[in-house]
Amino acid sequence: MGITTNFSSYQEATTFLFQAVDFEKLTKYKYDIPNFNLDRMERLLASVGNPHKGLKAVHIAGTKGKGSTAIIIASILKELGLCTGLFTSPHLVHLEERICINGEIISRDEVCRLLGELRPYIEEERRFNQKLSPTFFEIITALAFLYFKRKNVDIAVLEVGMGGRLDSTNVVHPNVSVITNIGFDHTDKLGTTLSQIAFEKAGIIKEGIPVVSSEQHPEAMTVIEKTCKERNSELLILGRDIKILNSSPLTMGAFNGIKCNIKTHTHSYKNLFLPLLGEHQLSNCAVALGAIDVLSEQGLIKIHEGCVRHALTTVRCLARVEVVSRKPLIILDAAHTVESIKALKQALQSNFKFNKLIVLMGISKDKDINGILAEIVPLADSIIFTSSDSPRAANPHELAEKAKVLSNVKHLIVFNNIEDAFNEAKRLAREDDLICITGSFYVAGKVKEIMDKCN
Repeated sequence: MGITTNFSSYQEATTFLFQAVDFEKLTKYKYDIPNFNLDRMERLLASVGNPHKGLKAVHIAGTKGKGSTAIIIASILKELGLCTGLFTSPHLVHLEERICINGEIISRDEVCRLLGELRPYIEEERRFNQKLSPTFFEIITALAFLYFKRKNVDIAVLEVGMGGRLDSTNVVHPNVSVITNIGFDHTDKLGTTLSQIAFEKAGIIKEGIPVVSSEQHPEAMTVIEKTCKERNSELLILGRDIKILNSSPLTMGAFNGIKCNIKTHTHSYKNLFLPLLGEHQLSNCAVALGAIDVLSEQGLIKIHEGCVRHALTTVRCLARVEVVSRKPLIILDAAHTVESIKALKQALQSNFKFNKLIVLMGISKDKDINGILAEIVPLADSIIFTSSDSPRAANPHELAEKAKVLSNVKHLIVFNNIEDAFNEAKRLAREDDLICITGSFYVAGKVKEIMDKCN
């Protein structure tokens, strides 16, 4: 263990952390080796004993569904008796949500202590070599690796932040790599074609390490197949090696979800219940079970169907078609790409009965705003545009102007403050209406925070 420089408080620790460059809050930067350098990440980890080396892991990249898939895999591994670490991003309300073990988020005391171990190296780089100074995401990723090492996790499930090839998590040598649905997002950074984006995602594929992939557009699948061949990696594909045999909506207790049969490479699961909504979540579940198969074949786990079945019933994915109130129905969904908005729309139409749809949304200005609005605006009876305090947030007045062109929505309202926007949505809604908060993790997170304070 290296030198530790303690922080006197959580506020002091997070102030230190947020002094780092945070690409999650920036829009204009170059996605290339100088800005995203795995050597910089390796040096940071080396300063605390390389906690990532020897770590058994599942590594997940993709445009849509990687967070849900990570949560599903972690839930199953926990139920099978493994001490399971989970690293996801971004967080909704609290920074600590990104790092958890067996469903328990890291404590603030642990954040302070572990950040204290990283502090001497970071301070030295900030003082003498600013260009090599670790970024916010690199620090939080290193903190996760250090936490998992200190707690002796059996396996870690790691979600890529952005892309894959140059992502901070890509220093890990996993037991299985997972690539969920690839679509258009971060096109100014990852590329304007599916093949370019797939190249970045496929960057997580390591020599000889099995890969499990969602069904992909042929352009993306060609890149994945080529990369697997070059790196001698077995490839299991949803629809070919993993199959969803049938599915239907089902309500079990307080949860709406999906009943399904899924066949993997070695197992056949019947009458599974997944308390998540949308066909995309069914695909995420099938891919997760494919990854569990690989770990079983490697001898890391022994699959017990009863444990898998129970684990799926316990899965909760915040802000993924999440029902947070019943009268009126209030749904949080952090969809922020055209494909994820399409999935949200399908889930709303297939699983809920409502009179009017009131949409509260904010969008980041680096997203496909026109494409997103084209999907959701015609479905809504009222739309309230707002903005988070992120510098990436699009101007809500400009969003409203774009929406006017697409549809004759009866109520089209703008609030700069999210709390005011949410109060207006509740004022407009009757008991049989549905309020959907979407378009951004930042907006969904702020509404979640507001609701938690009221409860």
